[in-house]
Amino acid sequence: MSLVNASGFQAGLALGTASMASIGPNNLLIIREGLLRGRAMFVASLVWGTYAALIAASCLLGGLSAQFDPAFRTTLSWIGLAAVAWFALQSFRAASAAKCVEDHSGKSESDRSCVARVMGVVWMNPLTYIELLLVPAALGESFATSGARFEFVTALILMSALYCYGYAAGGGIMASLLRNRANLRVFDLLSGLILTGLAVTMAAGLAVP
Repeated sequence: MSLVNASGFQAGLALGTASMASIGPNNLLIIREGLLRGRAMFVASLVWGTYAALIAASCLLGGLSAQFDPAFRTTLSWIGLAAVAWFALQSFRAASAAKCVEDHSGKSESDRSCVARVMGVVWMNPLTYIELLLVPAALGESFATSGARFEFVTALILMSALYCYGYAAGGGIMASLLRNRANLRVFDLLSGLILTGLAVTMAAGLAVP
């Protein structure tokens, strides 16, 4: 199904599914919180709230996205590459920090600290703006009517809720199945490898003129 020929709602579902399938720093943050048996749903709500705000803002951005200098997009992509590489390094550091990770119920962390920690990942990740602000803004302009654009944004917001809370639930299921808290080290190691692979892929794409 081509996004150009799809209805607004179908296009939103397709783009949302693509976002769900792509694993990045934000999604890994939510899964890790569930694996820790921490405040997974609270963290998922914070991430989804950010996503919903950016997707809604993409409507206001509208035609302005076409006026962005290509150099700006390229610069943002390079910043995104650097951010992903940094998050990968952080995952490797977390994996090697301790032999055993204590159970984390989230009770010792205040709401303010939790918000700061989560927003530090989400808002400082340039890929968040590319995937949820610039891309939706550009695609939204391809629809002829405001109704189709509204359907597109609505579907995208619904899909973002599905995968935010889905990843949180998935992390909780992993925690129930794995039991051993040392498995968090394995998850951090795999996260580092995934993010490294993403960074390499991004670098290869940016290196091709």
